[in-house]
Amino acid sequence: MAKFWNDENVAALAAAVEGSTEVTQEQLKAIADELGTTPRSVGSKLRKMDYAVQKAADAGKSKWSADEEEALVDFVQANAGNLTYAEIASALLNGKFSTKQVQGKILSLELTEAVKPTVKATPVRSYSEAEEEKLIALAEAKSSIEDIAEAMGRPLNSVRGKCLSLQKEGRITDIPKQASSSAKPRQDVLEGLDVANMTVAEIAEATSRTERGIKATLTRRGLDCADHKGASKAAKIAEKNAE
Repeated sequence: MAKFWNDENVAALAAAVEGSTEVTQEQLKAIADELGTTPRSVGSKLRKMDYAVQKAADAGKSKWSADEEEALVDFVQANAGNLTYAEIASALLNGKFSTKQVQGKILSLELTEAVKPTVKATPVRSYSEAEEEKLIALAEAKSSIEDIAEAMGRPLNSVRGKCLSLQKEGRITDIPKQASSSAKPRQDVLEGLDVANMTVAEIAEATSRTERGIKATLTRRGLDCADHKGASKAAKIAEKNAE
């Protein structure tokens, strides 16, 4: 089974939470629906990526007291149309609440019309139009992502992220496939060992595993060693499951 959190899905996740100071439970659900996984999986991955994630238990709790909410309403109304969300957050209550928190509360209070629109910064193009057209042509020609990265003179992850955005824009059909897998083949833990003539302790020491784990492995495979009858134990388990 392929690993879900591959480079493509990680890039999509990072793009979905870009600029967030704390990822809310609502965001987790929306991202999970988009990527085809669970909110719990999304939250776990974000925490491993050092993002702050709202706890499920806190989702229904307001961070604002009644006095703080009243102070926000008075401040916004007194400065109607003059301040952006960021400016309100900076000036209100000594900057206690983040821009995102202020924005969310103002939205819930239906006071958005009193906020000065934030001028959106023009995004910096990391790929020129000519580079985008070249990448699109290579992708539609079914070139591997390694070949595209080499042709573009770009890192593999950069090309993968750009392909993802182009796919979302409908400018390419599919994300180019990776020709070679970076996954390492799984090695048989018992490979090269004279299992039949070794004790569980000796096998555990040779493989850097626990004795309990070795016993479980031997039983699962139906193998005997000097002091563990895995074959008979496996047969008993199979017989019991068949009942």
